[in-house]
Amino acid sequence: MGGAERLPLFRSWPPAHRALTMSGTDRHRMIPHDVAPGATSFLEMLLKLNAVRKSRRIPGKSRRSSRGRGPWRWLLPIVVVVIIAGIGLVKWAGTRPGQAALLTLGSPRAYPEVQAAVEDALLAVLPDLPAGPAALRSAEGNSAGADCDWPAAGLGPGAAVRCRSVGVSADLSWWALQDRIVEALDPAGARVLWGERLFPAGSANAQPDEHRDLLRLDVGVPGRPTHTLVLYREGTRPVIRWGAEGALTLWESLAADPRPTIALVIDDWGNNTNSPTKTVLGLDIPLTMSVLPGRPFSRKFALEGTELILPPDRDGNVAPAGQDEATAQRMAAGCPVEVRVGRSRQSLSPRRREIILHLPMEPQDYPENDPGAGALMVGMKESEISSLLEQDLRGLPPVAGLNNHMGSAATSDEPTMRALMKVLKKRHFYFLDSLTSANSVAYRTAREAGLQALRNRTFLDYDQESPERIRANLNLLAASARKSGFVVGIGHPHPATARVLAEEIPRLQREGIRFVTVSELLALQHAAVGGTP
Repeated sequence: MGGAERLPLFRSWPPAHRALTMSGTDRHRMIPHDVAPGATSFLEMLLKLNAVRKSRRIPGKSRRSSRGRGPWRWLLPIVVVVIIAGIGLVKWAGTRPGQAALLTLGSPRAYPEVQAAVEDALLAVLPDLPAGPAALRSAEGNSAGADCDWPAAGLGPGAAVRCRSVGVSADLSWWALQDRIVEALDPAGARVLWGERLFPAGSANAQPDEHRDLLRLDVGVPGRPTHTLVLYREGTRPVIRWGAEGALTLWESLAADPRPTIALVIDDWGNNTNSPTKTVLGLDIPLTMSVLPGRPFSRKFALEGTELILPPDRDGNVAPAGQDEATAQRMAAGCPVEVRVGRSRQSLSPRRREIILHLPMEPQDYPENDPGAGALMVGMKESEISSLLEQDLRGLPPVAGLNNHMGSAATSDEPTMRALMKVLKKRHFYFLDSLTSANSVAYRTAREAGLQALRNRTFLDYDQESPERIRANLNLLAASARKSGFVVGIGHPHPATARVLAEEIPRLQREGIRFVTVSELLALQHAAVGGTP
């Protein structure tokens, strides 16, 4: 064409099978002169030959060939890529991260493999972890301290979360240990799903304690835990109960108790410390201690406060078993295992102590009878009361409520009480009307303002020198509790009061009277009427 000679591309080339069997020197000798002499590898040679072929292609023929092979030329690389990717995906699915991903996506068959991988990762950080399966948890719950496997059919056929308790050294903080566990789990495609501190029953857990506290960790893949761990410090012997008794919480047990109930309030803490105060503090019942502000021993006695038995929310509404906020969050993370620390649901100390503020208020015979520093006076405005309360509470631990010290004039003045209740409502305090005056409007205004409120039934020791009168008033209080179900009584740390209480309270308990704090009584009252204020 156009005088150009058409040269067959492979006219001097041997058949393909011969070329593949030729020596390297012969093959190099067969390469056309316009192929670069540096192309010595077979693959490189083929690429160069293809370039030569394209340069010699006849235009018309090339177009016809392109039209005939066009679609396949683009489809073939895609097919090759898909095949290679499929082979890679199959291989990756067999790895531990691949199995974890499949389980996350809902493949229950991957559960045993992922559980084994997670256990291997945990053993690298926790060498004392009991490995392998254990006895399945029974419907009644396993004995205290016995590890078990928690059946979880929703995670796969025969799936069970391994519940394990492990003692660990105190060399690492709980945070540092958790970080190590997270790092160990990452190569297996697993993670920590839920973590929380557990506090031994009866502890006042205002401050974390690295030695006493325990750490719960649920690990696995999102929504599918493989292990629930409870870690404790070596040398301690906590009793760990997996799904303990299936059971009532401390609050549910308290709310289910039908016995007549007394909240005993002891006023005037802070003036001194002596034998009667020690006797009262040693009473083996819950007490509410009303602390005067700004006295020499106010802070000392205010620090006697302990953990109380209360429902999940401060409004007193009883949540269904296992449905408090923390439990709901844990369940939402897919972690079903219930665990408690302690010997039984009744293990919280009966010596519970609630601290409230004993707010001095103006009496009818002021100034002859002076309520002392930090007192609320008749006619105070809301802003003045707010500043006063801020000052009185300074230096004290948090309190939930208050009652009046003296105050026969202040509690009878409605504008003053309305101003006070506005301040208390902003702080979410409750109010206990000591009823130092028959004309008091404090309880009514508190209720109208939407506060939780109570009234004193009787002062035990208005005649503080007469043990007989104190004993009679205590019996009157018990009779009122039997009649109405719940009652509040007030006493003081006087010598005769302390002696009578120490003698008579064990008898009242034997007769079926129980004692609680004021906050506990408020919650019980709300529970008794269906949780409405």
